[in-house]
Amino acid sequence: MKQRRGRIETVLVGNARVKIYRRTRTVAGNDYPTFEVCDYTSGQRKLRSFADHQAARKEAQRIARLLAKGEAVAAALSGREAASFGHCLELLRSVGAPPELACARYAEAVGILGNGSLLSTAARFYLERHPDTLPQITLADAAAEMIELRRKAKASEPYLADLRCRSARFTKTFAAHPASVTTADCQRYLDSLEGASGTKNAYRQVLWRLFAHCESRGYVPCGTNPVSGTQTFNRKREEAVEVWTPEEMAKLLAVADHNFLPVLAIGAFAGLRTSEILALDWRDVRLADRTIKVVHRKARCAGTRLAPIPDNLCTWLSPLAKRTGPVWPRGQEWKERERTITAAQNATAEAAGLLPWRHNSLRHGFCTYRVAATQDVPRTALEAGNSASTIFAHYRALATEAEGKAWFAIMRPHSSSNVVPLPRAAKA
Repeated sequence: MKQRRGRIETVLVGNARVKIYRRTRTVAGNDYPTFEVCDYTSGQRKLRSFADHQAARKEAQRIARLLAKGEAVAAALSGREAASFGHCLELLRSVGAPPELACARYAEAVGILGNGSLLSTAARFYLERHPDTLPQITLADAAAEMIELRRKAKASEPYLADLRCRSARFTKTFAAHPASVTTADCQRYLDSLEGASGTKNAYRQVLWRLFAHCESRGYVPCGTNPVSGTQTFNRKREEAVEVWTPEEMAKLLAVADHNFLPVLAIGAFAGLRTSEILALDWRDVRLADRTIKVVHRKARCAGTRLAPIPDNLCTWLSPLAKRTGPVWPRGQEWKERERTITAAQNATAEAAGLLPWRHNSLRHGFCTYRVAATQDVPRTALEAGNSASTIFAHYRALATEAEGKAWFAIMRPHSSSNVVPLPRAAKA
């Protein structure tokens, strides 16, 4: 494309002059006339191109009127006003903005804020909170960083797996800077989750920890955790917990295989959670002291507790106990261990003719029958690692004292199908 200069046309309004340059552009062998208007309204020379001569003249006249009006106002300035205007120009030179543009932006900002004195405060607020002015990191990277720090702090694998699982979907949904996620975004995400209120609250807790990590690293300003303002999902249990009867429990124990039998007995008669059993080592099963040590890194809630080993549980564990090693020996990774223990639960229920397996029924059974047998809510709460209010609200008065005593009277038979007899030596 070639461009050739032509004549110069001047539009005059008062003392203001605006030039129009006529040029010819050659594109693919064809000549096209163009008209370029010289614009100084911003304080710098700019050329505005037009293909139509009348449009160019109209724009030039508009610019000339603006310049003429500005000159008239400048001519009418008093000495004090002129000095003030000169000072304004000096201030604007430090930011490189022409006075017309600066005034337009100031007027727009005051219109939004309603008060010019708030302009600097609003600017500082913007700098502290806008993603462009904060350390550049995505929400997914922040979550990975948080999980890695927890791993270095020796957090348990179940806890790390829970963090990864619950944060992954959220960071995929909001693949952006942490500061760009609002409270409304978090609330809509939590509302969209399926499951009970406890599940949603568990997700909410993980997200709160994620943004707390971002606060501590300066990725979002302190005090701006968007999850803090979201709703907590509190809903009373509508249905009573499901538990096995003592007769059903006896059937399950009778058909459980050698590996699953300790798990079944510990869950039913000591009240450990499934996650606690998955992390339990035989060295923490203290038959001599009649206690099972559940340390904080293995429990879902904080703190170490000593779960009881009642007389009947002692009879079930004594022939099976080992010095060390996992109580549940199947699987290496946490997810694999969860899958294998779930399969064992279903297989045992099927063998006993009690399908389907009742979710969390072993722990529910312990809490229900323990409080019925002892009539002692605080003691049961301490043994189960729960609050007394939870035991009172969900487990009290679900079974009679006789049923509670019957539960803890389920003893291991002297001759059990789970005991494999050793072959006898042949007679000489």
